[in-house]
Amino acid sequence: MKKKILIIGNSAKAYALAKKLSEKHDIYITPASDTLKEFATCLDIREDNAGEILEYAMENGIDMTIPVSETALKTDIAAKFTQNNLQIFAPVANAARIAYDKSLAKKILYKLRIPTPKFGIFEKQNMVLDYIKNLKNPFVLKNNDNNSAAVFTSFLSAKTIVDASFIEKDKRIIIEDYIYGTPFSFYALTDGYKALPIGSSITYKHSLEGEGGQLTSGMGACSPNYKLTLQHEYFLMDNVIYPTLDYLEIEGNPYLGILGVNGILTDDGRIYVLGWHSFMQDADAAAVLDVLDEDLYSMFESCTIGSFSDEIETIHLQNKSAVSLVLVDKNKQNKENVITGLDNLDEETLVTYYPDVAKNRYLEYEANTGSVLVLTASASTSSRAVERVYSEAQEINFSGISYRKDICRPKL
Repeated sequence: MKKKILIIGNSAKAYALAKKLSEKHDIYITPASDTLKEFATCLDIREDNAGEILEYAMENGIDMTIPVSETALKTDIAAKFTQNNLQIFAPVANAARIAYDKSLAKKILYKLRIPTPKFGIFEKQNMVLDYIKNLKNPFVLKNNDNNSAAVFTSFLSAKTIVDASFIEKDKRIIIEDYIYGTPFSFYALTDGYKALPIGSSITYKHSLEGEGGQLTSGMGACSPNYKLTLQHEYFLMDNVIYPTLDYLEIEGNPYLGILGVNGILTDDGRIYVLGWHSFMQDADAAAVLDVLDEDLYSMFESCTIGSFSDEIETIHLQNKSAVSLVLVDKNKQNKENVITGLDNLDEETLVTYYPDVAKNRYLEYEANTGSVLVLTASASTSSRAVERVYSEAQEINFSGISYRKDICRPKL
């Protein structure tokens, strides 16, 4: 039976989730975008307007609401829906903070003795500068309240960014050691008490091949992460996921939803945790969801109605690999930048759009500066999936097109 599902957020990860669920259900989504209108009913409600979203869900018989947007989570929309006896698959605001409050995340990692890179949290500019003067190894600079992060190798290269970061008041800066290894995401489905692995990915965050350039939200991914062994997964569940859930429960904020671990796997097999995700990431959502061999709605519902512990023992994955590639527009200004070649793609190739892609008066999709779309291809092996996704990428063209050429490929 078809259900009415309301998704809050129009990011690439929201698009991937909406597209997957639209195979069996009726999808409503806000905010709107031209690409989402192809298969979903788009609403004109702000992500932070929890009251109006709640009213719409009550008046239109929405069966389940899934806030993917951090903006929506911060309004504590999960608590508001629960208080009105409406199903919502999301953590309450105080639980979700571990994903978007970076300084809080680092403090909890330290408190729970979860392996994490050496770090410092600073609220004053001179203290940051004094700290980085003595660092001999590369380090990462993060702003607490946004997703910006950059790797630096010297005091001089970082000073300008530090100075700029403190122009606004109430800024907090996190400095942590840069750990060499393979970045990964590991995801668990949870009702706040029990958790099961739901997927993993190798994530490629640097903008250039060979892990060079700026850190981004993601330039590509491979799922499942073939470098994570079964022992690594046991370690993550026993030493990261469950301690985190236990801590949040004790604090009175049980975490319901998908909890992601953002980490680094070193060449000698050690794991360092950088923080958490409140859902999947834009660059890996389509790949992780494509590998899943489960009914998403049923799994999410089991968490929201309290039957997860009794009904679900394992979460099955298909015996295949999925590789995602982010296509970026490097133009500084875009005018009538039509995306061509979409009609030439294999019907099994998944296309996930970022929200700035729009239709022109001729009903053609146009790229905008920054991330444009994610191509995802799957196959029985990761090497074959890599071949497929790069073959498909050659079909796509727009002005300023750019993408990494080494996603899921061995280092030379």
